[in-house]
This record gives sequence, C-alpha cells and structure tokens, in this order.
Amino acid sequence: MDEKLLTQRVLNDPILFKLSTLSRENGIPLFLVGGYLRDMLLGFHSQVFEPLGMDYDFALPRECSSFLATMEKGLQFHFFKVGKEEAGTITHRMLRKECSIDVTFLQGETIEADLRRRDFTINAIAFSLLDETWHAVGGAFEDIENRLIRTVSPQSLDQDPLRILRAIRYLCTLEGFTIDIRLEEEIASKKELVRLLPGERIKMELDRILLSPLPGLGIRSLYELGILLILMPELIGLENLAQNRHHHLNVLSHTLLMIDKIIWAEDWLTRNGKTFPLSQEEKLILYYTALFHDLGKQDTYSQDEKKRVHFYHHESFSCEKAEVIMERLRFSNPMRDRILRLIRHHMRILNLSSESGESALKRLVNQIGEDIPLLIRHTLADKEASRGILSIPMDEIVEGNCLRLLQLFKEKDIVFPPPLINGHDVMALGYPSGPKVGEILNFIRDKQIEGEIRTREDALAILREKFKI
Repeated sequence: MDEKLLTQRVLNDPILFKLSTLSRENGIPLFLVGGYLRDMLLGFHSQVFEPLGMDYDFALPRECSSFLATMEKGLQFHFFKVGKEEAGTITHRMLRKECSIDVTFLQGETIEADLRRRDFTINAIAFSLLDETWHAVGGAFEDIENRLIRTVSPQSLDQDPLRILRAIRYLCTLEGFTIDIRLEEEIASKKELVRLLPGERIKMELDRILLSPLPGLGIRSLYELGILLILMPELIGLENLAQNRHHHLNVLSHTLLMIDKIIWAEDWLTRNGKTFPLSQEEKLILYYTALFHDLGKQDTYSQDEKKRVHFYHHESFSCEKAEVIMERLRFSNPMRDRILRLIRHHMRILNLSSESGESALKRLVNQIGEDIPLLIRHTLADKEASRGILSIPMDEIVEGNCLRLLQLFKEKDIVFPPPLINGHDVMALGYPSGPKVGEILNFIRDKQIEGEIRTREDALAILREKFKI
C-alpha cells in the first residue's frame, strides 16, 4: 500500500481537507473510518451505491465531544442524533443532498481498540486527520485487495447479529466480493441469533439487499445459509410444494427466481419502449410483492379428479400471511397497503385472454391506478419464472395484454376519470344515503371508463333511465 499516495487522495477531498485543517488547528484526533476508505482502496466511492452521495464516517474520542460544534461551524451544518443513549449507540449525523456525515465516539480507549470491535476487516481501517497516520486490523488491506468479506474477531456476530445480514448486503453491493468460507460456516451455525433483532433493523438490511445491484444473489444467499426461513417462517410451507403444469419449479424456487426476473421485466419494458421510472420505495414494493405473492398456495393446494393441481383464491391467503410478516418487520402503512393491493390482484393480467375486450382492460387500469406499471412488472416476472408446458403458449398473450394496458395507462381520464355525477344526484331520484348510492355511482363510473358516457348530461340520462324509482 502506497500510504503517501492514499493520504494525498484523502486530502484532495475538500470536505476532508477542511476537517483535517480543523483537526490540526485544535489538536483533536479525528479519524476517518470504514466505507469511504474501503471504497477508495477499491477504486470507487460510495455514491455508486448510496443515493445521498458521498458517505463519510468518523470516530472521535468521547472526551473531545466539544469538537462536534467546531465541525458544525467549519462546515456550516448541524448534527442531529440517531440511536439510543442508554445503549451507547448514538451517532451524530448530518445529511445534505451531496453527502452525509456520521460521527460516533471511539469504542475503547484507542483507535486500535475501536477497530477491533468493528464488523468486517474491510471496514476496520482508519485514517487520522490529525497526524495523517493509517490504522487497520491485521489482514484488512489484503482482504480488500482479495475482495474477501471476513469478520474482525470470533465475537463479531455475537456482538451484533445484524452483521449476519450485513455480510450478505456487502456480497450484493461490493463487486466481485465473496464471503470467507469460515464466515459462511459461522453464519450457518449462528443463524438463530437473527431472531433477537428488532424488525425495523432486519427490514433496513433487507431493503439494502433488494436495492443492491444483485438482489437475487442476496435473497438466494439468505435462503442457502438458512436465514430467510428464520426471518420469514411463512415461506417454509412453500419449500417442497409442487405446482401445476404452468410451472417448472416448486413454489419457493419459483418465488426466489422471481427476484431475478424482475430485472428481466425491466429490460423487457425498455426493449419495447415502455419505460416507467420507479422510485426506491416502488422497487421495494415490487420485490416484497414477489416474495409474498404465493404465500397462500400452501393453504389452498388441491387436486381435481384428473389429478390437476389448483390453488383457488390463494391471493387472499397470501395477503393474510404477508400482513403478518410486514407487521413483524415494521413496514410503513402506505408500503404495506400497496404490497397487499398488488398481491390481491396479481393474477388479473395472467387471467386475461387474447379475446379480452378494451372495456375489461380499461376497468383494470382504473381499479389499479398508478400501480399499473408495478403490476405489469410483477406479471412479466411471474410469467418468466413459470416455464411449465402450459405457460409457454401464454407468453405472447400476456405480453400483448401488458402492452395494451400500458397504452391505456397513458390516458389519465381512465386512471383518474373526472366525476360526472355525485351522491346528491342519485339521492335526488329518491334513494336514501347508503351502499346502493355507491353501487350506482360505480356503475356510472364504469360506463364512463368504457367510453359509453362522456358528459354529465349522458350520465344523468342513464341515471334517470336505469335507476329512477
């Protein structure tokens, strides 16, 4: 390692140069640690993966806490606290559009003691902005060069079981890295520790895995190491559950394959000139829907007199199980509701035929609304992960209907039709306030979506003709 060259690269960063100046002027040992240095040594920076941009982590002796105010004044920002005081996990954080800065206090008396408490050797590196010295645990630089994920100490996973999930996350986000075989064995032997983790911490790491460049690798690794079924025991009943002739895999294998096929679906849309950008949250909704959509098949398996397999109404059972998982992992209510909505309707496009009329497609677009691009991606991935002898002839039909739906989705009067009449118009005919009024309004709206009604006068005419008491 050319320390002189690396030191120059660090100090070429204007934020780090400023903090180095403040550190020297005040005689305060401020250490740059972790991911920034790891990524610099790999030849790239963390904005490749982090939406906020540059991500700086610093360690500061606790007795030098007053230096936080100096940093705020020097960089003209303010820290806020995250973590728990009683657990000693407080982080002082600053967020800007172009970067984030985290400062924690040293765990131990020295930087060497602090590094020995970190998760993986590739993160156990520090650079002193006070005296421009480098510090690392044994093998850290070699592991970065060899792209190997290895724990700092045998106690690492016991100190924080979240590191089990974090190892998988690094496997998905750091290009070309592998997990040390001894770490794989340790994860397999200590996988039950993840039961001790709060749901929100688990979801945070699952989110990062699913948003990584290799989400399929991450989910498969979680399964192969025995972690996925501990986090989501609702999946256990799918492991050896055979399917009908639309599928070539059992239910769980199909589910895992769908994570890869979501990327295929995105490519398919791009090839067909139908790109609809997704937010980070929408991508997560799509991946979690794929994981949960067939949970109910274990409750609805049946065979008819010809030994054909069926899963009637499995969507509603899938929603029930998915809701339990999402409650346990502390999903937000809006994300939960959109995932359940997609699960409830995930068979709708697959059940359309080549003869399905424009009216049926318009009603579907209206009912699903802004989530049509998500449902289409899910449908394409579902279809592609199902390679049974009955599924292949359906390819052209499913893809054709997806294109028709996307074309209709562009027509905002279908997605959000302006109301032509209201409840008062219905009650003026003599109907009391109640469910019947809603049924009549839905009927009029359906006719509007189908193009049979275009004006308020048309709506009132049909209202008087069909519903006058």
